[in-house]
Amino acid sequence: MSEVNDLIQRIDTVRNEMKVVVESTDPNLEIFPGWTIKEVLVNITSWEIVIHKAILAFRAGDPPYFLREQDFDLFNKNEVEKRSDWGLEQVIREWEEEREDLKKTILKLKETDLPIEMVLPWGSDRTVYELIEIIEEHEVEHMEDIKKATK
Repeated sequence: MSEVNDLIQRIDTVRNEMKVVVESTDPNLEIFPGWTIKEVLVNITSWEIVIHKAILAFRAGDPPYFLREQDFDLFNKNEVEKRSDWGLEQVIREWEEEREDLKKTILKLKETDLPIEMVLPWGSDRTVYELIEIIEEHEVEHMEDIKKATK
């Protein structure tokens, strides 16, 4: 199996686990102060959009994509506020659609792209491979947060 396909399989596995956790969690349960499942999913999606933009810029040979807001807490707050009037179903739809779009972009990467160092949207350097791993790590982190809140 290629490394690109391996990465896709890994993020799919975590996403499938997360879907089970989301479906089995009370949508009104507070995961973090003021955050329910809805806000957690907004956070995951927002960061995947950022990563997607970074990969698109890399593939196009454009300058690195940078976040306008480098204060992550403020970025998270703003992204949640942008979707504050959305229902959970709309948030889930965006969460799923963004992932499918992101996977299509990842599948267009060449194996030789993966070890290339790039400047990430928050200014540090990592390989393309490591940037994609962040997707998996971020979702696992929040899945664990949700599981902890349900105990």
